[in-house]
Amino acid sequence: MSAGGLRVRVVASLAAVVLGVAAAPVHAQTEWDLKQAFEGKFVIVKMDMPATQRGVDLYPDRQPSVDFTQYSARVREFGVALRPGDRIMVTTVRVKKKNIEFQLGGGGYGVFGDDTGSVYVADESKSRREKDLEKWIKDERDPERRRRMQRELDDLRRDRERENRRRDAEERDLTARKQSEIASKRLDAGSRFNLWFDEYRLASRVPTPREMRLMLSQFVDFEDGPGGRPDMRTDMRTDMRSDARTMAPPPAPRGDLARVSELRRGMSMTDVHDLLGDPSRNKAGKQGELTTITEWYDDGDRVTEVVYVGNVIVRFSTASK
Repeated sequence: MSAGGLRVRVVASLAAVVLGVAAAPVHAQTEWDLKQAFEGKFVIVKMDMPATQRGVDLYPDRQPSVDFTQYSARVREFGVALRPGDRIMVTTVRVKKKNIEFQLGGGGYGVFGDDTGSVYVADESKSRREKDLEKWIKDERDPERRRRMQRELDDLRRDRERENRRRDAEERDLTARKQSEIASKRLDAGSRFNLWFDEYRLASRVPTPREMRLMLSQFVDFEDGPGGRPDMRTDMRTDMRSDARTMAPPPAPRGDLARVSELRRGMSMTDVHDLLGDPSRNKAGKQGELTTITEWYDDGDRVTEVVYVGNVIVRFSTASK
């Protein structure tokens, strides 16, 4: 290879390296712009947000941009963490390879480090004595000695099995309590939007803050406009909600069945009884490994069913008789 050809190749290689280095900060800077524009700011949600880190998947380049079948399944499975009108902080904006995470109030339960709800209580294993007896019985020729050893072995087995049944019951109880705690924690852990894009889209260009607002405008109200100026209409709505809370009448007396609409997942049984009074009837039951309590409230031609796990509402519904 000639000296001139070698110089051309070296210059081309250096140019590629420089371009690659120069391109990297552009992506990082754009993500930084999104963080500066949104993190720590408040938005008002316009839709029920699932109580899970899976949140709501948005596909800005599609119509409709939400897969409502998937969305409904998440709401049914995990409950609702945020409701229309809730004011919540944007806690994280993260640009990944194929999607942008727009996290609200912590991003939803189920992120790394959150409790999974599984509880394990180890079974009691065979004792040394039980193993020895099993071995000795095989070799014992004296019938009387063999019977005595067998009786002792049977007693040891029954004791071990009894202890393991107790431990199984303890594991089920602890799991039910843990899952009840998690059901409550989910309601306070926020949610998120995951904005999905075609492959390589984010590698070439990340949306600007203004574009992000447009993509999300159907689902949230921003408290500042594209230029960072306060949105007076949003402020007025917030003030009106605040005034409505200030001017709200005192709580209705205990036992008002007309307040069924105030039921929420995560409410305690005590709060429900304060709200609706004593149920018409109740029943204990099982759902898998969970112990449940179901209560019914009769109100003329309607009946409301409330299901608890660990004395916390996990499901409720009202239907005609």
